Amino acid sequence: MTRFRAGCTALLALGFAACADSNREPVAPNVGADAGFFANASDDEQGDFSDRRNIAIRDDCDPRDPAWAPTEGCLLRRGDVTFAEFNAEMNSPLAASVVGHQAWRNDPSYAEIKAGKAIRVRNEGGRIHTFTEVAMFGGGKVPSPALNKGLATAPECPPSTDIPPGGSTVITGLAVGNHRFQCCIHPWMRALIKVKPGDHAEH
Repeated sequence: MTRFRAGCTALLALGFAACADSNREPVAPNVGADAGFFANASDDEQGDFSDRRNIAIRDDCDPRDPAWAPTEGCLLRRGDVTFAEFNAEMNSPLAASVVGHQAWRNDPSYAEIKAGKAIRVRNEGGRIHTFTEVAMFGGGKVPSPALNKGLATAPECPPSTDIPPGGSTVITGLAVGNHRFQCCIHPWMRALIKVKPGDHAEH
């Protein structure tokens, strides 16, 4: 009986390991310390980055679809969204502004940190994105009516910095309060970061 249980345990472990292989892993190599990045890891699970929260920029482009090639391609190893599907989900007859494909998202889209802490943002998708702080959510910098339907361009977007697949940035120095971030290429990709007073803040 003991050998049987041990054998089952080994098989279960192998099964979980196989299932853990993500279909959103970018082809581009991880950058430095980002190799241990987990979008929803708890403070105890973040190792050396226990004083930071993490946000993953995600998409699910299909690298087998050559239609992505003219616009920087798709650097995911595996993905399920063709260029045609992406465009089909762009708008809704019930909405006056762009809806966008919901596989293109920030994960999580809402996070809380204490003043003085940092947030690490990493592009886990296969497409180029930005994570740009804006005063108000708006349209992006790409001159495409489909991507920006019904939105006025956010003034912060034209000079925004691109984050390539596998790339990352660390955001620091945010004041207490709410901070809005969006992708300036796919403007429905939004995030709200709430900065709360630190442990030693005066009340």
